[in-house]
Amino acid sequence: MELMIGEKLKKLRRNRDLTQEELATHIGISYQAISKWERGDGYPDITMLPTLANYFGVSVDELIGMEEIYSTQRLDVINQKWQENRARGSHKENVELMRNALKTYPNNALLLMQLSCSLERLDGTEKEKKEYLKESIMLHEQILKYCDDSEIRGAALCNLSDAYYRYGDYEKAVEYATKLPNLYKTRETALVRILKDDAQKKEVAKSAIEPLVWLLSYHLTALSETENDTHYKDKIIKMLDALFDGNESDFIAKILKKASE
Repeated sequence: MELMIGEKLKKLRRNRDLTQEELATHIGISYQAISKWERGDGYPDITMLPTLANYFGVSVDELIGMEEIYSTQRLDVINQKWQENRARGSHKENVELMRNALKTYPNNALLLMQLSCSLERLDGTEKEKKEYLKESIMLHEQILKYCDDSEIRGAALCNLSDAYYRYGDYEKAVEYATKLPNLYKTRETALVRILKDDAQKKEVAKSAIEPLVWLLSYHLTALSETENDTHYKDKIIKMLDALFDGNESDFIAKILKKASE
């Protein structure tokens, strides 16, 4: 269990408008110790916790961040249950699970994403499915309003574009699609350019191969269809054979199937 003393201590100190040196003087320790704790390089001795808590007028539980720790643990249990339900195809149960969880964590981006994912997998009439899709769109809009995580926001934008397209709002679908970064501005592209450790660079490059191959296949398939030219599909086969020497037949078949969907 990771304690949150460093973050809490820094926040409490800044709320009092104190420097590390001033806090250290008030409680009779070195400012280097305060700096070390706030960096997360260590924890105060257990006998020091009541002193720090009393100084700031908080409980020891609040000082070490027990509320946040319990919150993280509860979320881990909820997420594990969602994964188990999803594997069984229990999407209705997941909708109820996420709705209940969001009463406690109303703007949690992961929970919102999981609820939208579950809604879009529910069975029903065409009218009901459209209502589920409409709610999914609203949930993704909420994610974009409150979430600062760039990766989650990117996923939400992509999902919104797809959801609006299936909902029948072509202009909105295009609007959100154009807000996504282009192929050059990806995490993997940036990392392989700047990483100094060869092992890390190799791992990132390998992790990029499957999505890159899929993207090439996807776009070549689109050209084949729009230009009514089967030569593009021949190029896909040659490209896959060149990359994998014909030794990854299952993977190649998966890529081709995904690109044609």
